[in-house]
Amino acid sequence: MPKIIDKKTIIQTRLFKIESLDIDFGNNNLHNFEIISGSGVGAVMIIPFIENDILFVKEYAAAINDYSVTLPKGRIDNGEDILEAANRELQEEVGFKSNELKHIYTLDMAPGYINHKTHVVLAKNLEVSKLIGDEPEELEIIKCKKDNLFNFVNEQKNLDSRAISCIYLLEKIIT
Repeated sequence: MPKIIDKKTIIQTRLFKIESLDIDFGNNNLHNFEIISGSGVGAVMIIPFIENDILFVKEYAAAINDYSVTLPKGRIDNGEDILEAANRELQEEVGFKSNELKHIYTLDMAPGYINHKTHVVLAKNLEVSKLIGDEPEELEIIKCKKDNLFNFVNEQKNLDSRAISCIYLLEKIIT
């Protein structure tokens, strides 16, 4: 197993930390890596079912300076567990809470460069319940029929890759 010899913080922001790691691979090969770590304990992405529909949101994504279609998602706050965070984000982003939540998978985004986990949560048995979130503008809610998901993926201009992963996970669960 490679061993971290030295670790330095290059920059720390409100949300991210960039670090330089010197790693010894045990074969006289010392290599330097730069990684990004998110603050906190990760994020949740929720697959909300309402009857035969899955709810997506369209929101502004600053990194691409465009709108992106994704599933409801957000950071896990300090002191929250995965399911509590999922229910809070669901209420903030689409105005529903779930009476049936299940953590189904944990995604690692580019693990060679980014230390960040997204916990995928299936949400069923929804009821109306709205919380005020931290979004700077109202999110557009998009309904997609469960049996039309793969066409939906092909029709979207900017679909979050984590949402695509969730769709494939969902296909395994419901078939």
